Amino acid sequence: MRRSLHTDEEIAFLLDEAARGIPIAAICASAHVSLGTFYRWRRRLGGLKPAGVARLDQVERENAGLRAEVLRLRAALLVQPGRGAPATTERASLSQPPHHRGAQACVGRFAFGRSAN
Repeated sequence: MRRSLHTDEEIAFLLDEAARGIPIAAICASAHVSLGTFYRWRRRLGGLKPAGVARLDQVERENAGLRAEVLRLRAALLVQPGRGAPATTERASLSQPPHHRGAQACVGRFAFGRSAN
């Protein structure tokens, strides 16, 4: 996805202008964005003020760091040789394809018409 030409703080300022009663068409014309983009921004950021957007950005960065840490720890647990059954069963379940009741998995041109049950 292409990066926005506007920062989140600028977007929050434009959304705040709309909340103060300035016509959305005028805001979109001055910012050189479409109405669809404006409404997508409004759906994503809601009624956040510029300070709230900065806090949201900080929380998203922290969340990404925590997710990376969880993945690193999960990989370390799978590699440990002395852990026993839980690591080996999880490793085995990751290498096997998913089990479907009946025949093969529903794939192909008419997959929507077949049932895996």
